Amino acid sequence: MTTPPPTDRAPDPLADASLYQSFVHDASDPVVVIAPDGTVVDASDDIGAVVDRDPAALRGDPFATVLTDAEPGEGYERLRERSDAPDADVAWGDASLPVRTEHGPTSVLFDVHAFEVDETQYLAATCRVSEPPAVADRELRRLRAERERVERVDALVRDVTRATVDADDRRAIERVVCERTTDPDPHAFAWFGRPRLASSAVEPVAWAGSGPGSPEGYLDVVEVRTDDSAAGRGPAGRALDTTDVTTVTDVRDAPRFGPWREAALDHGFRSTAAVPVALDGTVYGVLCLYATETDAFDGVADALDDVGRIVAKAIRSSEQRTLLYADTLLELELRVTSGARLVEATGDLGCTLSLEGFVPSGDGRSMLYVGVADCAPARVLDALADAPSHARVVRGTGDGGLLELSFEGDDIVSTLAAAGARVDTATVAGGEARFVVQTAPDADVRGLVDHVRRRYPDADLVSKREIERQPEATASVRDDVRDRLTDRQHTALRTAYHAGYLEWPRESSGEAIAETMDVSPPTFYQHFRAGERTLFGAFFE
Repeated sequence: MTTPPPTDRAPDPLADASLYQSFVHDASDPVVVIAPDGTVVDASDDIGAVVDRDPAALRGDPFATVLTDAEPGEGYERLRERSDAPDADVAWGDASLPVRTEHGPTSVLFDVHAFEVDETQYLAATCRVSEPPAVADRELRRLRAERERVERVDALVRDVTRATVDADDRRAIERVVCERTTDPDPHAFAWFGRPRLASSAVEPVAWAGSGPGSPEGYLDVVEVRTDDSAAGRGPAGRALDTTDVTTVTDVRDAPRFGPWREAALDHGFRSTAAVPVALDGTVYGVLCLYATETDAFDGVADALDDVGRIVAKAIRSSEQRTLLYADTLLELELRVTSGARLVEATGDLGCTLSLEGFVPSGDGRSMLYVGVADCAPARVLDALADAPSHARVVRGTGDGGLLELSFEGDDIVSTLAAAGARVDTATVAGGEARFVVQTAPDADVRGLVDHVRRRYPDADLVSKREIERQPEATASVRDDVRDRLTDRQHTALRTAYHAGYLEWPRESSGEAIAETMDVSPPTFYQHFRAGERTLFGAFFE
């Protein structure tokens, strides 16, 4: 654009306004600047391609005279409406107005921005020309169709959120999300796949839909994998590998859709999307959606990503509930031999470390209480160097003691907890760590192991077995007390317990625990005393 410098043509006070230069002088499309009274303040040189008028001749004229509407003021008022309510359902494409050019009538799409100079509001209308008019109509229809898709998927996000909250277990969640994504027919078919630990296969565990070619039969003739084969390089395999939504605009010519193209076309599918169901690095599966028209998933990847996270949160909550109340549990033993500083420290020092306590935190500072045997705790801290973001010796002698540690990012205990597993025992000795963890009986073991391997690539699953939950007479009392404690009170009590604050003599002061919790000492004492009252009340009342 060859617009002269603003200081040469713009009236005061716009001449010195940086916003004016941004909107007009540096614009890549034709621009008209409009005063509050509706008159043209300025226009870029290339505005002539839009309205067939000399830019200088437009100054001082009502903007409405540029337009050929039957109602002279309608065009400006619609632009003002768009500016006054930028978040309302008045998309810039809706301000598509006819104008005259030397080539005859055509349409202009106006994108309007408001800016203030000396408490006066101006409008900068960026003009996008479309010749012939059919092109503008086509663009307007495309924008409206995209907006409808976004609105439809936004409604789907809300619907899936409500539905998954009411689902009883993981299988119900997987089933209901397939049902909701195909009702009321936004998509023709949906299925939920889980990657299996024993192979690279992705197993369909739930599906729903109706349409041409009996869509459920599609799963009988297709194979999806997570390896590097052709069946593993499609949308579902890529979504599971990258945890990014993967879409196919048209299955007829998508290069990596070859293994499924014939079956998809036979069943009437023209576009597809694979939505990873993942949260905090744990992948629970993939939701695959199919539509009978092309471009069905354009512009909605972010909303579909929200669907995946919502389903993942629901699955995680379901597994945590099962872990608390199920009669049987799945017990796993994992081994890690490298990649963790605690593992490397035991190899160098010949000591044994064991997990004595774990205090999770939502602010990324989960605390580990690690018992030390056969070596002074201070020597372990020296070997760890700067690896922990927080470290102190709670108690120690020449041959053992207790450390309080927090690592930047997730340590392996936090990693397992985030994946829905409860660490029963953890021992590190001789350069090897062994973890015995418990999880829900229907938990995705492959997903859990893969989640650990993302941080510790050599992690191995040593054993897996079902165990009966041991009856606990005090379980109901403990659950009742936990429900009555606030999160801060629970953290204060748990940290104080593991840090030796309740021992005599005390192994940690209240000030030290306050520092561990990243709060002031009075705040720690307040939460601790309130938690004590709740515990004593449950016993004496």
